[in-house]
Amino acid sequence: MVPVDATATRDFLEALVAGFSILGGFMAYPSGFLAAHALALGLPPEALAHQINLGIARGFLSGSPVAVFALMIMAWT
Repeated sequence: MVPVDATATRDFLEALVAGFSILGGFMAYPSGFLAAHALALGLPPEALAHQINLGIARGFLSGSPVAVFALMIMAWT
């Protein structure tokens, strides 16, 4: 059985949480912004749902590299 270093495991989990937190923020902001914009325009619910999904996708695409970069920084320090 391979011994597990508790400190290294905790540091890795903290880095993982930091990366996912950044990714979640990048996904939440554009989806909320596009949802508010769609509501202001009075779009139907189907279009509102599409705008929310579009915002989530845009946030994922732009936030993934930043989240990976943050994960690497947190894991190295």
